Amino acid sequence: MRKYTHYWGMLDMAVIAILPLVFVLGVGNSAHAGEEKWTIRFEPTYMQVYGHDQHVLNIHEIDIDSDRNYKTALTLKTEPSLSGTGGFQYAMGKWAFGIDFFLLSTLQDLDKTSAADDSSGTNDEVIYEVAGREYKSSDPNEVLYFHIRPDTALEVWTADIYGMRTLAEGSNSGIHLQMGLRNADFDNDYRAVVGIENVAGTRLDAHSNYDRMMGPLVGLAADFRVGKSYFKGYIGQSLVFGDVELTSEFNDFTGSFSAPSYIAYEKFSRKLEVAIPITEFHLKWTYRLTKSLSLGLGANTSVWRDVPVPPSVIPNEDGAESLHDNTIVFFGLHAAVKLTF
Repeated sequence: MRKYTHYWGMLDMAVIAILPLVFVLGVGNSAHAGEEKWTIRFEPTYMQVYGHDQHVLNIHEIDIDSDRNYKTALTLKTEPSLSGTGGFQYAMGKWAFGIDFFLLSTLQDLDKTSAADDSSGTNDEVIYEVAGREYKSSDPNEVLYFHIRPDTALEVWTADIYGMRTLAEGSNSGIHLQMGLRNADFDNDYRAVVGIENVAGTRLDAHSNYDRMMGPLVGLAADFRVGKSYFKGYIGQSLVFGDVELTSEFNDFTGSFSAPSYIAYEKFSRKLEVAIPITEFHLKWTYRLTKSLSLGLGANTSVWRDVPVPPSVIPNEDGAESLHDNTIVFFGLHAAVKLTF
């Protein structure tokens, strides 16, 4: 099934045909505009990630006498991390051309969890449900455990090639239309272990491996100046197309995880064609220290919708898959260094 192949080929041809035309038009229109300049930006960013937290564990605490069954769903949490954003731009009058980039590598984690039947009689049974497997404790000596292994990580980057045209401008303000091509990549590795301490367990390894994705980008920016201060707002929308290979592997073992004896292996795998909408919002303030150097602060948000996760990772008990959200939101606060020459 190749439902995006035709459209991807058309997009390739359109970009190849349009970009030279845009460049020629830009040069032609800028001949009377005067000022030409280069701008280089670097924006170290403190990035927080929300959503796309795989629902990895259901805990059932059961009291048989009272027919009580407390259920708790646990999800991965993505750690905040430093990321890099920035780019460079060449402006020619009412036109500008440039490249922007965003890069993030961070870890996902969940506090180590353990439980057993309560000898006081509050719980007659505890069940850990993970990815189609159940581990039960009906004795205080049967201690269940679940923990994320330290190489559970999320990596993402984008690189935009664009042209920008000034639609309207005043003496200290302007509105600009951006059109271009977005390149993107997203990878997520999830690794965990679950079981009964010193008895048996399962090692889980799941991966979302995306090929490089591409798609059209359009945005609208507005800016104004007050003295040496420069304020800019931006909203953009892109749609990237590509393929993703989703795999999950399960290794069952006896004994402890530190010295396992593997007894069974199971793997799920599928490859999908994806189209991921990405919506972005930026707010920036910079202050011109010298003719060439500006420093500033800003905030940015990027929302990626419908990003698939590997099969058989999310527990399905009682429709629990509905607790998972495939949308991922990146929210960052950054410092800015801008050089103009």
